[in-house]
Amino acid sequence: MVVTVSFDMLRLALGVGTLDTGERLSPEQVRRLACDAKIIPAILGGDGQILDLGRTRRLINGPLRRALELRDKGCAFPGCDRPPRWCHGHHIKSWADGGPTTLNNSVMLCGHHHRLIHRGHRTVQIATDGIPEFIPPAYVDLERQPRRNTYHRRE
Repeated sequence: MVVTVSFDMLRLALGVGTLDTGERLSPEQVRRLACDAKIIPAILGGDGQILDLGRTRRLINGPLRRALELRDKGCAFPGCDRPPRWCHGHHIKSWADGGPTTLNNSVMLCGHHHRLIHRGHRTVQIATDGIPEFIPPAYVDLERQPRRNTYHRRE
């Protein structure tokens, strides 16, 4: 699949993307596709000639995926019981915004919670002990205290 969108528009979640079929995608659709896709950004000159091709290591797979499964043990969102096989690896700092594909920038999320995070209803951080924490919006908790999933950590 080829989606054409300027890097600034992708990073700022503005404008629309265009598929190679001519179909247009909303900024949210483009960012959601970019989150789960293997992207090779191409910098084009004024006449459409390729000037540069960017980095390709984007997917959270192989040994990194296994390490993420061992750390999070399933969806890391507080209270969720979804097992690793039902989850995606998510970049905490978006890859489109320069976030690396590393364990410290990844969290395991089921599809529902992955979409929730992309809509901006919660933020994710990795605590000093290496465990993901989720910061709720002020309308849920005025003090915005970090929360963890304890379901997968039961003995």
